Amino acid sequence: MSDNPQQPNNGHSQPMPPNYSPQSGSQQPYTQQPQHGSQPQQSGEAQYGSQPQNPQQQYGSQPGYGSQQAGGAQQPYGSQQAHSAPQGHPQPGYGFQGASSAQSAAAGVPMGAELPDAAYGPNSLGFWNADQSERTTALWSHLAHAATYVVGVGWIVTLILFIINKDKSPFLRHHGAQSLNLLIIGVIAAFGIGLIGGILTIVGIGFLILLLLPVLSIYMIVIEIIAGMAANRGEGYRIPVTPNWIK
Repeated sequence: MSDNPQQPNNGHSQPMPPNYSPQSGSQQPYTQQPQHGSQPQQSGEAQYGSQPQNPQQQYGSQPGYGSQQAGGAQQPYGSQQAHSAPQGHPQPGYGFQGASSAQSAAAGVPMGAELPDAAYGPNSLGFWNADQSERTTALWSHLAHAATYVVGVGWIVTLILFIINKDKSPFLRHHGAQSLNLLIIGVIAAFGIGLIGGILTIVGIGFLILLLLPVLSIYMIVIEIIAGMAANRGEGYRIPVTPNWIK
């Protein structure tokens, strides 16, 4: 007698599983049915809720702002394309901006460097390329210094105009520096004449030395008028016997 007795089937055959076939021989186990609400997964398909992975761009992502899909890179937002200066027009020099002479050949000369011979005389108009506003301002700068030997305070206007415009216009910087250098030479010369004349008054010839002071003043006024006329024409002017201490 077996340990696991089979119960009688009362003449009724037991139901066969759904996958039973006579050719299969032994009975096959029941196949697992999908749970209620779930969907069968097919081979090669992505699971529900997952994004398809492929070498292409993922769903929902966008290309970086400012980038271009094809045909070359695109400039970032806010940047502007640099435009090269037209041929024949030099780049503005360091610090010069806004003035007409800032686009001239004079702007290409570094600050403090010696100016070429083309910067002086009637042929220097193209070198400076100064507009009428710059010419008028440079004229007043020279005339204010000339008025110093009449009213005594005109040099203050020359100094203020130089400080305001020295980084805006190479033309105004040049004429303002020339005028201030002449002012420094005039102050030194007047002090020397007064000192020597005061000492020599002891021997009776100091008065003759002091007569050089009005001569010096007349010389300064004439030189500044000549320089002012050159500035009004848009030319550079090199004041004679004057070092370039201020450039």
